[in-house]
Amino acid sequence: MKLKAAIAALLSVELYPTPAFCAEGGEGGGSWLTLMFFTLNFAAFVYIVVFFGAPYIGKFLRDRASAIRETLRRSETDAQRAQDIANLAAARAARLEADKAELAGETRAETASEIGRMREMAQATAERINRDAELTAAGTADGARRRIRARLAQVATDLARDLVTRNLEASDQGRLIEDFMDRLRREVAKP
Repeated sequence: MKLKAAIAALLSVELYPTPAFCAEGGEGGGSWLTLMFFTLNFAAFVYIVVFFGAPYIGKFLRDRASAIRETLRRSETDAQRAQDIANLAAARAARLEADKAELAGETRAETASEIGRMREMAQATAERINRDAELTAAGTADGARRRIRARLAQVATDLARDLVTRNLEASDQGRLIEDFMDRLRREVAKP
């Protein structure tokens, strides 16, 4: 459709001046009256345009100039605001990096402090466990010694009773048993 319209327009433009060129007749001379008529016509046109159109054209141009100045002023204000926001964002980004570095340093320091504190607690716990183990071993050895002494005393008492009952008389037996029991009590009382 567009192609057909383009071809038709091209043909009409091409063929339209042909009849004018084919017409016979020479060039005619112009007259002063025609020239004056065209000049007056043009002057009237200019006067009407200047008289009636100038205020509107001037108002249009002034309004357009004001709109352009206002647009430029707003553009400059917006550009300045955008630059301020960009500067603020850059400052915040720089401060963010500094804050991040500071926070990382504080975290490292706190972590090192916590590790040191945990190490000290572990050493104190290990020392307490060693002391408890030593005390437990000493208590167990002391208890074992007491049980051994008590068992030895029991065995010695039983043996002494058997020997005394077989070999000694009743008065010797009582005195020996009493003497032995006193010594045994003194032994058991020793730590």
